[in-house]
Amino acid sequence: MGPYTQRMVETVDPALRDVLRSVNLRSSVMSRAILREPFSVRSDAIPRAVFHAVARGSCLIDLGPKTPPVALEAGDVVLLTHGDAHVLARGEALTSNIASLPHHDDGTCVATLVHGGDGDEVTIICGTFEMQHPASDVMFAFLPAHLHARGSAGPGLGAWLDTSIQMLAQELDANAPNAEATIAKFTDILVMHLLRACVEQAPSRGGGWLSALRDPRIGRAIATMHRDPSGDWTATALARAAGMSRSSFFARFSELVGEPPAKYLARWRVSVAADLIERETLSVGELAERVGYASEDAFSKVFKRVMGVSPVEFRRQAHPAR
Repeated sequence: MGPYTQRMVETVDPALRDVLRSVNLRSSVMSRAILREPFSVRSDAIPRAVFHAVARGSCLIDLGPKTPPVALEAGDVVLLTHGDAHVLARGEALTSNIASLPHHDDGTCVATLVHGGDGDEVTIICGTFEMQHPASDVMFAFLPAHLHARGSAGPGLGAWLDTSIQMLAQELDANAPNAEATIAKFTDILVMHLLRACVEQAPSRGGGWLSALRDPRIGRAIATMHRDPSGDWTATALARAAGMSRSSFFARFSELVGEPPAKYLARWRVSVAADLIERETLSVGELAERVGYASEDAFSKVFKRVMGVSPVEFRRQAHPAR
């Protein structure tokens, strides 16, 4: 990773980076669309978060009858957290389903769609991301259904979004040998900045981890729990990590996140344990120790309260052949 790329990563808040690493964020570019006015392209719903990054030109995205169409400019990114169906359009044209249009494999690691008339060109990088972790449902629940992050927002986030998109577009245009790793890195950076926009646009309170990360002290406590779920994280210890008094920390955390620190920590520990069950072969006692419980019984009770089944039953459901 070059120094400029490293700087792009470092502009993302450390707490957000730690939280995203803890839930195994994975992003990828699905395709590149080179569209010429007039065009109208529909994408059906898919069970993953989808983003469209506009590298060149401008267009509208229609998100359905309940949401006004959104104008997208070069440097903008739109996020569809639930992979909702949508239409990208410019000018008057019959709508074509993207699945029915040919994607050209020109030797690059990303397929290219070329479609439309003979007017102005719009280039859009289309990708997906997911959190490969049992906590993903909880984490995604606090993301907006649709987010429009503007590259024209000026210095700071807008500039970094625009830069990320342009560098990703250049890598796709260059078609250099073994470009997959570089494209994957720039895609991860783009998604991190996109989720940073989610944090900045989160409600001031009650928005779970998004609201918490808006506050640097509470965000630091959240990241601490995610980095080390087995730690002895009493409210006093977390308050110390946040640089706050215990009473102020408890009140502020509960206000922002919508639940007290102990409840958030318990759910995170159970999510980590569920992830370990899916990936490794550990006894209940080993699981309890890995996530900070001295007692198997205490761990099992908390696990069942959060997941609805015991650790043993969860393992049976996750690995029916074992």
